[in-house]
Amino acid sequence: MAGRFPFPSYPSGWFRVAGAEEVPRGAVRPLRALGRDLVLLRTAEGTPHVFDAHCPHLGAHLGFGGRVVEGTLQCPFHGWRYAPDGSCVHVPGAARIPPAARLRSWPVVEWCGQLMLWHHPHGSGPEWDLPEVPEWGAADWRFRPANQWVIRSHTQEFGENGMDLAHFPFLHAQQTTTIRSESLEIAGPILTHRTFQRYTIFGLARFWMPEVTGPLDMTLVGPGCAINRASVEAGIRLSYTYLFFFTPKEDERVEVRSTLGMRRLGNRLAESLLMRKAIREGARTIEQDIPIWENKLYRERPLLSEADGPIMQYRRWYRQFYAAGPATGG
Repeated sequence: MAGRFPFPSYPSGWFRVAGAEEVPRGAVRPLRALGRDLVLLRTAEGTPHVFDAHCPHLGAHLGFGGRVVEGTLQCPFHGWRYAPDGSCVHVPGAARIPPAARLRSWPVVEWCGQLMLWHHPHGSGPEWDLPEVPEWGAADWRFRPANQWVIRSHTQEFGENGMDLAHFPFLHAQQTTTIRSESLEIAGPILTHRTFQRYTIFGLARFWMPEVTGPLDMTLVGPGCAINRASVEAGIRLSYTYLFFFTPKEDERVEVRSTLGMRRLGNRLAESLLMRKAIREGARTIEQDIPIWENKLYRERPLLSEADGPIMQYRRWYRQFYAAGPATGG
């Protein structure tokens, strides 16, 4: 458990470990995530795999010099080869493969342009699937990578931020004038907080655009992803889908990545300018939160007021991602 938080640092769920385009066919990459050294590869057929990083033979790190050979991962030290399920299938010069020669193989899928790894502290396989995101790959939507940070906090804190309505018009006054909660919907590992915002308007725009409003739906996909969907009425209707990925690297060290999607307007220049503006504003909002996240104390029994949102309902939902009992090592 991390020092500031009374729960495990690594919940169970799906977590981003790389962008899909970062790992071409035949590539082998070292990873550090969930407090572990891992190795990621993509076979010549295009299938991604993740394994524990160190060869059980004499401990070589397979991410540094390891190769994809005939669909297997070959150790750079002695040439031992491991199949996709982690079993050793070849030992050069040996007629018999040691029975315990095996790597831990981690479930990994490609989703929304990311490689997502399933983590469970007891080594259990996936308990739920990642949902379809209709906008991803749709002809009338355009996506682009946005921002990234490494933040000293816990993954639970990022989702809670979307429940904490009182901080929006105070800390993020440059963006939000008012916000109200419409509903909280829970379906197993998926939680959606539906809200409605009135956006802040500055300068001369106030004279020709007296009000900009719209819904903001914040959907949490387990502990590792948030999908924020916003529609804004600003003379024209703008629709955005903002994906955030939260990957714990070490105790109190979380990598946050984001990808922005926008419904096409039929004008590529206008789309590019609006997406650039949305990415810039999204970064500013997160960067206002960072010093709070990195220095706040987690209150198990917070003193809440009627202005606060569904924080305690969110915390009860999140508990499902903390498995009981000790984590498996290795």
